[in-house]
Amino acid sequence: MSEPNRIKFLFDQYLNNVITKDELTELNQHLQNNQDEVQFDEVVNGYFDSTSHSVHPKSKAIGDLVWNEIAQEIEKVQPKQRKLFSSLQYAAAAAAILIILFTSIFVYKSIYPKDAVQKDIAHDILPGTHRATLQAANGKIYQLEGSKQEIIADKNAIRYKDGALLEKEEQIQDFTLSTPKGGQYRLTLADGTKVWLNAASSISYPSAFSGKERRVMVIGEAYFEVAHNAQKPFIVKTQTQEIKVLGTAFNVNSYENEGVTVTTLVHGRVQLNGPNISKPAYLSPGEQAVLNRNAFQISPVDVSANTAWKDGEFIFTATPLTAVLRQIERWYNLDIDYSGIPEDIQIHASIQRDKPLSTVLSALEKITNLKFDIEGRRVKLMK
Repeated sequence: MSEPNRIKFLFDQYLNNVITKDELTELNQHLQNNQDEVQFDEVVNGYFDSTSHSVHPKSKAIGDLVWNEIAQEIEKVQPKQRKLFSSLQYAAAAAAILIILFTSIFVYKSIYPKDAVQKDIAHDILPGTHRATLQAANGKIYQLEGSKQEIIADKNAIRYKDGALLEKEEQIQDFTLSTPKGGQYRLTLADGTKVWLNAASSISYPSAFSGKERRVMVIGEAYFEVAHNAQKPFIVKTQTQEIKVLGTAFNVNSYENEGVTVTTLVHGRVQLNGPNISKPAYLSPGEQAVLNRNAFQISPVDVSANTAWKDGEFIFTATPLTAVLRQIERWYNLDIDYSGIPEDIQIHASIQRDKPLSTVLSALEKITNLKFDIEGRRVKLMK
């Protein structure tokens, strides 16, 4: 099979979600080979031609932009994550980058007329932002400024990271920081521990830690960088487990609609305890524990896929489509109808969380061959 035909075959295999591991690796090699650039441009342009879409007269310039974007994204991933990404995951991420970039650059600028683009953007659903509420034990509720992005816990005051004072406090009391769907926020606790709180989540904590433990409660998803203190262990309690650490970085996902609690360790060491589990489980860096029913299942993982959300990115590696949609649902404040959505489709993709909803769903449609219908904030599978 000639080179252009081979590239087209691999690209079609990916779009139809039937590509094998070896084929994904080969596709990735073509993506990184400068000699294949012209052939790949022709294949992609031909794909849009075959679906009755006109190719933009400046497709060469657009193609150059896409290739430059791909090169930059690969450069970002490769040095930092070479040890964490398998060849399958890396090849899939590279292929997905092409689809997502071409969807956002080519489709919006090339397929739709200028007026239609402006109309779609005006009615598009934007991604989440920094927003949250803070409720004190005395009943006071504070609407936090999104532009500030982070608050600092202090036994004498509530303040933002930039020093702006929210209110003075005369005594230690408990607080609950909550994010809605479409919101996220950051928090630095009194001991210096840093917390990233994902959408539709909450963390309850004291304005100062007293006693022999540092204890907080999390619902939803949070990422922790725990300040080391060997004499005062840090304990994160969820609805199903407790995580005990001295100083480490980890992610915990305990959304009720996920059905399981997932703990991913970046560095350090943690101890996991469950109410109906006789022996604790221990995680080493690069490992993940899934609490399902009354047992911890521990396995090595690509930690970046589980922590990328705090850095403004979705990374999906063989992630079930329904799990992908639940993340999108929380971040874009949607109501998704899951009826009819296939359970066996897995997604390999890297998507920036600052993209409008239409770009994200368009990318998923290209990957899965499904079509989604949006009415207001309700999304369902198009029959």
